[in-house]
Amino acid sequence: MDENEYAFENIKDVINSIPDNFNILEEVVDIEIQKEFFESTKDFRIEPDENISDLIIKLNGDETPLNERKNILQKLASIDSVEAYRAIEKYNQNPPVELKDWTVLSLQQSRMIIQSSLLNEQQVFISTGLGGKNDKLRYYLIFPYHHPIETLLEYQIRALKNELEFHILKNEGIVEQIEFNNRYATALILLPLRAPIPEIIKEVIEECNQFGYFLSSDALVTNMKKFDNKEIIQIIERSEFPEE
Repeated sequence: MDENEYAFENIKDVINSIPDNFNILEEVVDIEIQKEFFESTKDFRIEPDENISDLIIKLNGDETPLNERKNILQKLASIDSVEAYRAIEKYNQNPPVELKDWTVLSLQQSRMIIQSSLLNEQQVFISTGLGGKNDKLRYYLIFPYHHPIETLLEYQIRALKNELEFHILKNEGIVEQIEFNNRYATALILLPLRAPIPEIIKEVIEECNQFGYFLSSDALVTNMKKFDNKEIIQIIERSEFPEE
């Protein structure tokens, strides 16, 4: 088993251990902001003299500094209260640009706490850089070509589109976007949490290459972010996807 297969096996073990009552963050939120949010949540506490009404007033006060509002959002999100949830929900309708992602995370956390209380069971929250939809996670796929192609032929474009759509739909997923470049193709897809991603990609590549060996046998899969052209070219040129 190579390093990539070993990593996917470990990921599969983690995914299989997740109970069915999971919630997926649907919005696209920068992964660094997510890390900051969850790390800082560990350290804050609500003071005895603070109450929900006062926190809401401060949150909506124009004179309240952004950093303090971030702290207030986390405090409200940690309280098992419909009033606190509704306050965050309302604030999320038009927050300052700097607090948009922070508010989204606070709203999700507040929702989870209320659900856990109402259902009397711990809820599982899954968040990635690319978000998701319902029970599906969003993934960004990069398919480097075996060699640079000046002009991609119509049958090559059709082959990748058809095979990707067929295999993703067969696994109850959705293809949101496919784009082509002279060095690679990219796709944005939604797949159920437990979908066998490595197997799906392997099948897509093998089927496409029956119509002309134009795809590299390796592909990049991530749910952290979309890469720009410069980043993708750097990955290819670092021989992450060696020519065969």
